[in-house]
Amino acid sequence: MKIGFIGLGQMGREMAARLLDAGHVLTVYNRSRAAAEPFRAKGARIAGEPAEALDAEIIVTMLADDAAVEAAWIAPGLVARMPAACVHLNMSTVSLGMGKRLSALHKAAGSGYVSAPVFGRPRAAAQGQLDIVAAGPAGALARCEPLFKVLGKQSFTVGAEAWQANIVKIARNFLLATVVESLGEAFALVRKSGVDAGAFLEIITSTSFNAPVYKNYGRMMVEKDFEPTFALKLGLKDVELARQASGDTHVPLPTADLLRQQHLAAIAGGFGDQDWAALGEYIAQRAGLN
Repeated sequence: MKIGFIGLGQMGREMAARLLDAGHVLTVYNRSRAAAEPFRAKGARIAGEPAEALDAEIIVTMLADDAAVEAAWIAPGLVARMPAACVHLNMSTVSLGMGKRLSALHKAAGSGYVSAPVFGRPRAAAQGQLDIVAAGPAGALARCEPLFKVLGKQSFTVGAEAWQANIVKIARNFLLATVVESLGEAFALVRKSGVDAGAFLEIITSTSFNAPVYKNYGRMMVEKDFEPTFALKLGLKDVELARQASGDTHVPLPTADLLRQQHLAAIAGGFGDQDWAALGEYIAQRAGLN
């Protein structure tokens, strides 16, 4: 397929490379051209501005946040400039408000639009092992299915309104934030009483909490492996998205307020650029450990 790809950050560059390796024809754009240049040798066309990526069957956006979507997609008026047969596949993590805004813009223009944010880190993206949550009109979703097969190990369709995928991503990341916080607190609790954190991790992951999120974040906390693949300050972004969605939907999320306080304090303590698992280290230090 002929694909335009906008956004070559940590996740985007791995996803674009997967699509190229699968034989798709790509035009790539990134605000910093240096991130796009390595794709020239792989056979991709380098766009000088976002609009140059529109000559495609599907245009993928994988941008950092609402502001990046505003700058790269909305401000240049790309919705109105899309070819009639093209589908915009937005795989960025954006707010519920931005998700609804994009959906409305595409409906008004009569253009195809699918929202499909992903779960996973850059290594999973490089291996085509992302989990993809998609929403949008059935015909547009079907057009995107070949890309989902290349990029993910599985995909889930959650509704016909594209923004429904955004609220699922926000709710899932909010839940993940509660796990990171509670793991850090539980580790501090047992360590303060002289119980080995590694032994505690083995117990919980061999019983009721035998899930990747507990195993992976627990291991990182025990081993103090805080080399960032998803920085703690990005975790704060996810918490803020949940708080915004709480206001938009009138659903109280009192835990989100606590999480925000903890993340802000950890960032103030110098943990912001470390991996999200470093929240456990901040909690341990507050408990007088280490």
